[in-house]
Amino acid sequence: MMTEICLVRHGETAWNREARMQGSQDTPLSEVGIRQARIAAAQLAKESWDVIYSSDLSRAKHTAEEANEHLQIPHYVEKGLRERSYGILEGMIRSDIEQMYPGVFSGETNHEIAGLESFESLSQRVKDTIETIARRHPGQRILIFTHGGTINAFLHAITGQKAGKIGNTAITRVRFDNQEWYVDCVNDCSHLTETPVE
Repeated sequence: MMTEICLVRHGETAWNREARMQGSQDTPLSEVGIRQARIAAAQLAKESWDVIYSSDLSRAKHTAEEANEHLQIPHYVEKGLRERSYGILEGMIRSDIEQMYPGVFSGETNHEIAGLESFESLSQRVKDTIETIARRHPGQRILIFTHGGTINAFLHAITGQKAGKIGNTAITRVRFDNQEWYVDCVNDCSHLTETPVE
């Protein structure tokens, strides 16, 4: 029995625009991010879905709520879908982090950074969380609203590869047959080139 899952990154935040590290910080959507969420919601509403899950961080939860204005289906908040915790790096500009800790994002070098969740730990957490959700809803169509780093870590966990940058409100589609994962598309932002929704 195939379970279909659509992973959606949250809309833009002010910290995204500033290239500031968010991680577990609860930053809200910007006005642009709210518009992006509404555009993605209109696109997703063209399909039938059974259930929504979202990270408990407001940027992902708000994006999910915009979709559910159309869908009116059960929406569950799941802390296991949170973005990676970056510890003391949260709130800093990415270019400043790279200067202070070269290679920290590529994984080329290891740095002792207080509060930083390892990529391996993140990947396992997210895979376990999404697999639990999939097993809870066999044969259903599930929307998951989460974070770029979370989506990348999940894709790495099931394929061994990273997707690279995941855009705001990008759509990634996967399927699960209770044993194997299948990836159908990654980082689809085509909805953002269509007529904006006010």
